[in-house]
Amino acid sequence: MSAALDGLRGALVTALRDGLAELDPAGLVERALDTEAVAPGSRVFVVAAGKAALGMARGALRSWGDRVAGGLAVTVATPAVPARDQPSALADPEEAALRPLRVMRAAHPIPDARSVDAAEAALALAAALGPGDLLLALISGGASALLAAPPAGVSLAEKQALVAALLEGGAPIQEVNLVRRHLSRIKGGRLAAAAARARVLTLLMSDVVRGLPHDISSGPTVPDPTRVEEALAALERWAPQLSRLAPALSESLKPADAPLLEARMLADPDRLAERVAAALAARTGLRAVAAPAEDGDARAIVERRLALARRLAPGEAAVIPCEPTLSLPAQRGAGGRAGWIALAALRGLPPDVALLCAASDGADGSSGAAGAVVASAAAAAMDDRAIDAALARFDDAAVHRALGTRVEMGPTGHNLTDVHIVARDFTCSAR
Repeated sequence: MSAALDGLRGALVTALRDGLAELDPAGLVERALDTEAVAPGSRVFVVAAGKAALGMARGALRSWGDRVAGGLAVTVATPAVPARDQPSALADPEEAALRPLRVMRAAHPIPDARSVDAAEAALALAAALGPGDLLLALISGGASALLAAPPAGVSLAEKQALVAALLEGGAPIQEVNLVRRHLSRIKGGRLAAAAARARVLTLLMSDVVRGLPHDISSGPTVPDPTRVEEALAALERWAPQLSRLAPALSESLKPADAPLLEARMLADPDRLAERVAAALAARTGLRAVAAPAEDGDARAIVERRLALARRLAPGEAAVIPCEPTLSLPAQRGAGGRAGWIALAALRGLPPDVALLCAASDGADGSSGAAGAVVASAAAAAMDDRAIDAALARFDDAAVHRALGTRVEMGPTGHNLTDVHIVARDFTCSAR
């Protein structure tokens, strides 16, 4: 691989980091609250949930620290440390920094018992609020799994099976969340309904392409215009083996019943693409543009990325926010949708084009990486049959490790969907 193309691959990763830094959750919340009025004497309680929950909570405390009476921040659990290695009174390192908020951690993307505990804590907090109180909801991608309150008659195990079936079956995230909103005691505006006597203000960071407020983390504090019939159709379309859960579906909180709920979108996939494109242009001089957001089947997205790669002129780049779907078999290897797309496109890229596919939260499926950044020259280091086998087994992580194409970022404190960057080097014109 040429030094110029290798440098371009590194620049794509740096531009993604820069774009994420521009949308720092703490800063976004702090600036939003600086212009928000609170009635004198009002008590403020916070429920922050999602992969950006801790950062958003920090912003709220920086802006309104003296007004916040309590609340909780729920985010993704870190890998477990064996009990024998833990001090007897190990504290969450965020606890002190976020007081008076309680920090809770739960599983993602499949909820666990901690998700139920977090949801019950949020519902209890909301129910205790009075007419003079303000519930500040800070919602980011991932909270659907982190706050799980199955309705009566549905067990946690059944909820886990449903979410797994929807995700592994390739359902679009809007349809996954459509079902979750109607099969919950907290989603679909029900957390706001529990706080009916208080004012509810929701600040959102969206991980859903073209997502509306009720799509983000299944909308626990915003009204939902969708109906049970739509959720039932999605359930039958994507998880018919779990149709026995249909009687537990119920209507969510409707806009006509919640005229005073307030919600503001602070960041979304399109804004991230704009920031990444600007950072890439500033660092490299490439003519980088933010392209329209995309979703759909990963195989079709591979073909679109290759078509775009062939169209780009030297020195051009496109940044695309993307929410691919990928139907997964029960038996599969380690990897993620971003890494799989990068590997599937690898051999078809023109020799002077680099492609980055990465999850903005830093966790691409089970790969242990954020995704991959590739150029076709990397394929020379591995037999085609090994690449084809890895794609068939959905086992892209080991290949990217062997090729040196992994994107290592660690948890970013964000979740603004995946980002794809296609860039053609200045110095080559080979088509």
